[in-house]
Amino acid sequence: MLTVPAHVLEALAQAGPLEGVPDLRATRLFIGGFVALFASIAVGLGTAAVLQDDGSNARGNEAVLMLLGLALFALLGGGIWYLLRQLPRVGDGVFRIDAQGMRWGDPASPRVMAWRDVCRAPVGLCDVKTEFVSSEAIVKRLVFQQAVRGDESGEVRLPLALTADTGRVLRFRNRAALLRALLLHLATQPRPRLRFDAEVFIDAGIDPQTWQPMPAPRRWMWLSTLVGLVPVLAVIVLWPVGEHIGWMVVAMVLAMGAGAGAMGWFMHRRYPGLQGLFEFETAPGAAP
Repeated sequence: MLTVPAHVLEALAQAGPLEGVPDLRATRLFIGGFVALFASIAVGLGTAAVLQDDGSNARGNEAVLMLLGLALFALLGGGIWYLLRQLPRVGDGVFRIDAQGMRWGDPASPRVMAWRDVCRAPVGLCDVKTEFVSSEAIVKRLVFQQAVRGDESGEVRLPLALTADTGRVLRFRNRAALLRALLLHLATQPRPRLRFDAEVFIDAGIDPQTWQPMPAPRRWMWLSTLVGLVPVLAVIVLWPVGEHIGWMVVAMVLAMGAGAGAMGWFMHRRYPGLQGLFEFETAPGAAP
C-alpha cells in the first residue's frame, strides 16, 4: 500500500482540465517520410524497368510481370494518396482529462469515460496493467476496466503514446503530464481501490512513491530485454548444421526462458521496490 503525497494531489486539482497538445511538426515529418519512401520505391522500380538490358529474364512471363508491376504501383500510389489526404487532418485528435473523466480520439466522435465508471477486473490479480500484443500494435498499451452496464465491464486499451490515430497525431507534446494525470486519477479512486501492476510505472517512467519522472528503470528493462535475447541468437548462430530442427526449437525455448529469468533477476536486484502489485491511498487531509 502506497500513499499519494498531498502536494501531488493539490497540484493536480489546481491544474484543472488538461488538454493534449499535438506535435504537428513531428506528425507532418512522419507522414512526409513515408510519402518520400513510397515515392522513392516507385521511382526506383520504374528506373530499373527502363534500364533493363534485353529483358531476357522476363521472356515468357511478360503478362505476369506486368500485372505484378501494376499491382505494386497501385499499392504505392494508393499509399501516397492516403498519406497526402491525411496532411490537412494533422492535429485533428483530442485527449482531455478533467475531474469528471477523460475524452480521447476523433474530436467529431470522441470516446468518453467517467472516473466513476472505472472498476476492478473481473478476473486476475491486477486492474491496471500494460500489455504488448504484436498482432495489434508495436507499442505497449495501458489496460484497465470500465463498467459498461450492470455488472458487465469492458477493457479500455490506450497506447502509452495516448494517440488513437498516428496519421493525425503522432504524439502529444505534453504526453508525460497527461499520462501522469491519468494514472493519478486511477490511483485515487475511492471505490473500488484499483490494483496496479508495478510494470505500469516502469513503462510510464513514473516513480509510484513520489510521482516524479523515473526513466531509468524503463531504460534498464529495454537493455536487459535485449541482453536476454543473446542466448536465443547464440542458439541460431551456433546450431550445428544437420541437427534436427525440433531440437533447435527446444533449445530456443529454453534459451528464451533463461533470458527472461535473467532479465527478471536483474530488475529485481536493481529495483527491488518495483515488483508485484501496488494499491494507493490518499494522504490524511488530502483532497482526492
